[in-house]
Amino acid sequence: MRPTIEAAPPDSFDSSRRGSKWEILHIPGNIRPSPDRQPTVNVITSTIEPGMANTLIRQLNRISPLENLSHVKRIQKKGIEGGECQLSIILCLAPESGDIDAIPEGVKNLISSFQLCTSVAKVCENAAISKEEWEAQCKLWPTCYHPPKYNIGGISGFSAEESDTVFHFMKYTIDLATSGDSLWTKEASFRLNSHPLRHAVLVAIELSAASSEFKALA
Repeated sequence: MRPTIEAAPPDSFDSSRRGSKWEILHIPGNIRPSPDRQPTVNVITSTIEPGMANTLIRQLNRISPLENLSHVKRIQKKGIEGGECQLSIILCLAPESGDIDAIPEGVKNLISSFQLCTSVAKVCENAAISKEEWEAQCKLWPTCYHPPKYNIGGISGFSAEESDTVFHFMKYTIDLATSGDSLWTKEASFRLNSHPLRHAVLVAIELSAASSEFKALA
């Protein structure tokens, strides 16, 4: 979902904000849980010898791809006593029933062929969108992290000149929407009554944009 931008007026209903400057606030599309409370799913894993890793990865990617967990790494590498490394691999998603016999037949054959000892582990269900989320995810199982490519420049990504332009037209629209004699206000009120999810300011913005486009073409 694309992020939305909301302009907060200086004279809002909150008296503590009166006299402050207009500012552009980033309103996330979805409220995400804190990094340490991310949703997880159960997976079937097994410790493996280093020499098995490449063969198992190739076969598992074919018979049991982690299609909805593309951000999760197949292999977990841990340091153990003596300076050695312990490798664990995700075999497949754990059956919702919890019955190990319900895993795919191909995975069962690999478990038997390589004499693997299985266990259940938790991995984070969704890809991280911040470094904090990624660091919390890796405490359970390593995941990939790709920082967002869009540049939001702190919050808004607007230059000072662009912000001034946004504030000017939003204030102009709000003034029109709150003036009782405005033709736009009457039209907005009519449209508001015809749709439960519309309100006068949004309709006034649409009318303002349409009017500007008409004048530009005239």
